[in-house]
Amino acid sequence: MPQTSHRSTSRVLDVFDLLANAPGGYTLTEIARILASPKSSMLPILQTLAARNYIQLKNGRYYIGPSLYFAASVYRKQISVNKFIDMEMKRLATAIEESSILAVREGSKALFIHMSACQDPVHCQKSVGLREDGPRGAMGKALLCDFKLDELAHLVAKDGVRLPDPLNLYQAHVQMEEARVVNIAYESGEIEYAIHCMASPIRHGGKIAAALGIILPTFRLTPKKSADAEINLRLAVQKIENVIASSDESVQEIFSVNGFRNL
Repeated sequence: MPQTSHRSTSRVLDVFDLLANAPGGYTLTEIARILASPKSSMLPILQTLAARNYIQLKNGRYYIGPSLYFAASVYRKQISVNKFIDMEMKRLATAIEESSILAVREGSKALFIHMSACQDPVHCQKSVGLREDGPRGAMGKALLCDFKLDELAHLVAKDGVRLPDPLNLYQAHVQMEEARVVNIAYESGEIEYAIHCMASPIRHGGKIAAALGIILPTFRLTPKKSADAEINLRLAVQKIENVIASSDESVQEIFSVNGFRNL
């Protein structure tokens, strides 16, 4: 995970991020391996956090503790879900050094409702209000991955979408099935030449409410960046899903252009 100039502080935050999305917890060995840090360095950090109840140790595994939960609960009451999503998208863009994008489904199309651009002067972007043919791009594949083939065919025919050869509907559906299994959809040049995108569905109540993605020029795509992007994307989606699940705000209002307009 990306490091700031203060390594110890960064390691504490890495631990919080890791354990916040691990219902089964992690052992010291697993934490050290995932965070690529020696066990001798991680142990005093974990012991200090456990002593303050920010994490807890049960049967050799570390879990999020009550102190962190209470602190998060107080903070959560002070900001809207949209603000939280905006902050998480900015964190994602900073961590990967590429733009993060958010879209909802409109028929068989992906409608972009928010974006957080990275600081690199050469970066990709999707304008708010832009619509893309769902079966072609990663965002659309993530949004449509729960649809059966006949349901998808009906939806595409209704919207009058024509897929370019060699991408036919069956091939697109196979890619969506893969996205449903691994929770990440991919696109490499299907929408825009030399542009790569990976996206993950955001679920609420078992249904897909939106999709979060990372978009970048293919010349910057390396195996390491791809792996880091997948890890951070999954983490961001899990955080957003957790916040939505505990909120009484309308999901339809959250995932709308107006929801992000006045941030």
